[in-house]
Amino acid sequence: MTSAQVPVELGPPEPFSFERLIVQAKELAQQPYQRRPTVPSWLTDLPPQQWRAIRYRPDRAVPLGNSLYSLQLFHLGSVHRSPVRIHLVEEGNAREVLYDPGLFDFGTVKMQETLPKDAGFAGFRIHYVFDQGSEPRELLTFLGASYFRAVGRNTRFGISARGLALETGLGKPEEFPAFTKFWIFRPNDPRDPLQICALLDSPSVAGAYRFDVTPRDGTMVAVDASLFFRADVSQVGLAPLTSMFFFGPNDRAGIDDSRLQVHDSDGLAIWRANGEALWRPLVNPDQLRISVFGDENPRGFGLLQRERAFGDYGDLDARFEQRPNLWVEPKGAWGKGSIRLIEIPILDETHDNIVAFWTPEEPVNAGRELRVAYSLLWSLQSPIETGLVVVLATRIGQGGEPGGERPPRLRRVVVEFGPPGPDFPTDALPEAVVECHNGKCSPPIVRRNDVTGGWQVSFDVDLGEGAVELRCFLSQAGKPISETWLYRLDHS
Repeated sequence: MTSAQVPVELGPPEPFSFERLIVQAKELAQQPYQRRPTVPSWLTDLPPQQWRAIRYRPDRAVPLGNSLYSLQLFHLGSVHRSPVRIHLVEEGNAREVLYDPGLFDFGTVKMQETLPKDAGFAGFRIHYVFDQGSEPRELLTFLGASYFRAVGRNTRFGISARGLALETGLGKPEEFPAFTKFWIFRPNDPRDPLQICALLDSPSVAGAYRFDVTPRDGTMVAVDASLFFRADVSQVGLAPLTSMFFFGPNDRAGIDDSRLQVHDSDGLAIWRANGEALWRPLVNPDQLRISVFGDENPRGFGLLQRERAFGDYGDLDARFEQRPNLWVEPKGAWGKGSIRLIEIPILDETHDNIVAFWTPEEPVNAGRELRVAYSLLWSLQSPIETGLVVVLATRIGQGGEPGGERPPRLRRVVVEFGPPGPDFPTDALPEAVVECHNGKCSPPIVRRNDVTGGWQVSFDVDLGEGAVELRCFLSQAGKPISETWLYRLDHS
């Protein structure tokens, strides 16, 4: 399809390539940061629910060549106050999509003035035809700062990714770099990945990003980024993931809710360079909590949703069992650093409170250039196969036995492992190796779970004065056969 057939007005053509964008980002970083303009106050004053009522007209969706992708746009307003420039790229030339109020259904919102053609947009979304003959479905959305999220087949939107996280969870104002310009390529072949480029800018950094989007049962987004720093940054978060955990069977003290669990992700998974697989269940803490997991050249990490039955949640509207996993797989050598998990207290599920990212060990100072590449996979199925028995669930409650003494400081921990692979002898009972720091643990009890086909490990923890750090894995003949379960128990 030619540009003249696209039902949007486009600006004049300009040469574009990802290599040109890298040069542009480098030059931008050598200049003082310029704060972006904002839209008129009658738009910024719109409550979020009114802004959401402004909808892009589906009949004005922009086809992207002869592919199964199409483009829709978000109107500026409410918290989306600064314009984002969106371009279409074809045959090496980029043309900006110009603003037209006719692209939108404003519902009950009354336009107080007509915005100029160069007003820009708040962001965009890509629709995709997953199955032949079906209607296009929202696949990928870029909206707000450097946030973006995707779905796979048979999943719903949940966890998000970000381009970059700066100074997150350090007790000082976080810096939110923003994608200010996008370039969306029309695929030459319908089977090609969808390519999107973006310019990132903030007071401390400018960057050039390339995203190659490939939807299958899961949606893969390959990311290639070149970052140029204007200022020293004490904590750089690469490949940041953002999710929500309100409560679950491991953390529902004080919760009065008809649903059994409420979360978009229930654990952080890390596949370390040495082959060890870590599983850290998420919590909704009383105070901000930061956990650091050091490594060198990790194989991957992600925030996963492992419990997949409707009965695990009981929410017909949210359908948390359909929220996707999001897995990060580094490309090339990332060197030494750490995966950091930040958990923030929330009072309901309307706020994202979980952040995970990679932080390089080497300091990031003004003038530094940083190149990073990785893939993101949104999927319903498990994103990795480590060969180890996985942790299925974690449950925590009052310790002791019914009818006996049950002091408040005694907590019962139950960890469900399994099932094992086909080569594991079904009648063998593995050993549970439990480490308990800053508290006392009873000897673990390992039992076969005939329902799951795996094993259940249970033990009581006598809380000490501070937080208790717990570690547990299954061993057979002196060798680990499972993921390593990690947990922190606080006084509540």
